[in-house]
Amino acid sequence: MKTQTRVVVIGGGIAGCSTLYHLTKEGWTDVVLVERNELTSGTTWHSAAQVTNFGMNQTMVGLKSHSIRLYKELAEDPEYPINYHHGDGGIRLANTERVMEGYRHFASMAKGMGVNFEVIDAAECARRHPLISTDNLIGGLWDPLDGDIDPAQLCQALARRARKAGAEVYRNTPVTGLTQHKDDSWTVHTENGDIHCEIVVNACGYRVNEVGAMMGVHHPVASMEHQYFLTEEIPAIREAGHRMPLLRCPISDYYCRQEKNGLLVGFYEQGCKTWGMDGIDPNFVNALCPDDLDRVTDVLEGAFARMPALMEVGIHTVVNGPITYTIDGAPLVGPIPGKRNAFCIIGLRAGLGEGGGHGWLLAQQIVHGEACYDTWCLDPRRFTGHANVELTALKAIEDYQNEFRFHFPHEHRPAGRPMKTTPLTPILAAEGAEFGTVNGWERMAYIKPSADFHETHSFRFTEAFDVVAKEIKSLQASVGLTEVNGFNRIEITGTDARDWLDTMFCGQVTKKPGRVGLGYLLNHHGCVKGEATLANLDAETIWYGSAAASEWHDMDWLRAHLPKGKDIQLRSLTNDYTILVLAGPKSRDVLAAASRGDWSAAGFPWLAVRRAFVGIAPAVVMAVSFSGELAYEIHVPNALLYSAYLALRKVGEAHGLTLFGSQAVESMRLEKGYLHWKADLITEFDPFETGLHRFVDLSKPDFIGKAALGRRKAEGTRRQLVSLVLDCTHAPAHGGDSVVMEGSVVGTVTSAGWGHRVGRNIAYAFVDPGFAAEGTSLTVEVIGEPVPAVVIDAALYDPQNLLVRA
Repeated sequence: MKTQTRVVVIGGGIAGCSTLYHLTKEGWTDVVLVERNELTSGTTWHSAAQVTNFGMNQTMVGLKSHSIRLYKELAEDPEYPINYHHGDGGIRLANTERVMEGYRHFASMAKGMGVNFEVIDAAECARRHPLISTDNLIGGLWDPLDGDIDPAQLCQALARRARKAGAEVYRNTPVTGLTQHKDDSWTVHTENGDIHCEIVVNACGYRVNEVGAMMGVHHPVASMEHQYFLTEEIPAIREAGHRMPLLRCPISDYYCRQEKNGLLVGFYEQGCKTWGMDGIDPNFVNALCPDDLDRVTDVLEGAFARMPALMEVGIHTVVNGPITYTIDGAPLVGPIPGKRNAFCIIGLRAGLGEGGGHGWLLAQQIVHGEACYDTWCLDPRRFTGHANVELTALKAIEDYQNEFRFHFPHEHRPAGRPMKTTPLTPILAAEGAEFGTVNGWERMAYIKPSADFHETHSFRFTEAFDVVAKEIKSLQASVGLTEVNGFNRIEITGTDARDWLDTMFCGQVTKKPGRVGLGYLLNHHGCVKGEATLANLDAETIWYGSAAASEWHDMDWLRAHLPKGKDIQLRSLTNDYTILVLAGPKSRDVLAAASRGDWSAAGFPWLAVRRAFVGIAPAVVMAVSFSGELAYEIHVPNALLYSAYLALRKVGEAHGLTLFGSQAVESMRLEKGYLHWKADLITEFDPFETGLHRFVDLSKPDFIGKAALGRRKAEGTRRQLVSLVLDCTHAPAHGGDSVVMEGSVVGTVTSAGWGHRVGRNIAYAFVDPGFAAEGTSLTVEVIGEPVPAVVIDAALYDPQNLLVRA
């Protein structure tokens, strides 16, 4: 066994084998996989092994498409062919028009990735799958490339190719410990000896937290028992003359696919059961949980009603084994938070179907620092300190119970809530607040007009439309107040801090005390990594502020680039402060009434920052605006947040102060051309393509990504972010919707919504450069239907920024 290698991958299921293979494809061949038993002895061996193209976003569709291409190539390898039923087709059923509208959206989104789904009616569903009944059925989503694969053969094929490229695989080699050294390298301790490596990868399936504990981290992954059974032969399948399509049924929470001349039928029962919460038997290898068909009786009844043939056939085999879930159901693929040279590929509940793509994206991140797609939807740092064992289990149960039910826009499911709160959460709830969640924080979306108000989540405009409009109208006329909790806030101090920050941002960094500036961080490929405000509180103290979701992401990036031997300190204040935002033409009057000092336009102009008191509460006040109105961010310690809130509410009464929520903010930022991190600001595009020219200064001596950005600029723009106005009033566009010209996809929507102050339906999209000129007529698919759209100037509301300077 080697004692030195570049990468050690721990775990021999689909996650580990795919990562090992793809590392060799990226050119790293001095790599090793260690497995405690035999390959595929965990969840992989009992997987139902369905291989679909369906995904909730374009990154997921892209990685699944890669899996399908790879698996087809492996199946056709004459030296080592594997069993892969490719292109049997699959249907996701629907019994409501709301779900069908979701399918139309997903079909449009997939089209932008070169994947062609088809939305079909109930009769066509039955024609393609003759075993199903059309009772209580409207239609479905057809995936022509759906299929299934042999799990063990797949992993062996990947391992075989990796070995041929130079990688090594050590079976029956349990890992007993991990040691990280001062140079950030690792020693992997095993029962068969130690291996020193640069990088370690946790690909341990349901044993993920056994290895996580060895490096002092906890991963938000929980296991659920999952049952399926294999039927005896069904004559109708034997006589059909073709393989049956796969079926996924959100109506009755089951799926099925053909297995020989019978069916494999799996269940997502409401009375589901977690597994391994109190530890896992070391001898649980190639093992299953006890059968418990009583638990799936209700689901089985729905399956019988949809497929009457099931009532006429016996059960051949029952399988009950653990599968892993994360808090949001999507895997964790990427850097391990707070660790250097450590990665994970875990929580793959649909591992076999998409594992080829996950290993592909992870290998790119390890070798190149980024993948070809923005991988935030998979990033392990998208969950932070709230992601404990109990919350993970509750969310895993919820996601299991809703396996085939996608999230609607603005839908925030209830399990484990409230999560992270502030002293104002119960106060705002008493005011009638409806909450969403951002990085676990309960954030006010809007104020309900009555206690019995209910929003029907939909891809169309909902009952909340008029509520949000009223909040914005009141704010625009006088003044509004909202809470922005969880905002990422890092205090940076030290004599070398400002010079260092100058190398982190691609533009000029504001250095004058008492001033705030906005800037962008690039990765080493010259693409957008992050967006942050820098507030110079005084000559010694800088506050770095960014999106709530970026808390661990940005801290990791900053720490990774701290120069040795320099006087620079980073301290997170994210969980210590909360922002109260005052916005509207009378916001200065309210602030002046609640706080001593000169708050005039001359005394405290736009982009100023100072320490002050609001009532008795100490605060940091910034003259910045995400709404386009005159506005102030008031950063208050959580211990005094309620006090500051009461002070503002009291003096605000004379000025007509009302509350507004995050949905109002989203509408207003779209009208201003302001961008959202990980919607419009992604690692696939550089700042020129994203329309951030004014924030780039290539004359600076150096900054991260400068050389790469220079090369990219010389090569020309691949896509350009534009603003669009849509000619419809029934629904907004949604992220992923296709932008079309004469039948061809020329772009993809990143974010969209109604601009209530300008009365327009707005969307942002990355489009081919030839269609980016203002005035260009295009078509945007809204809920699958073509809607005329026109490219416009980015700022529809107050383009000269006169209001924020008032």
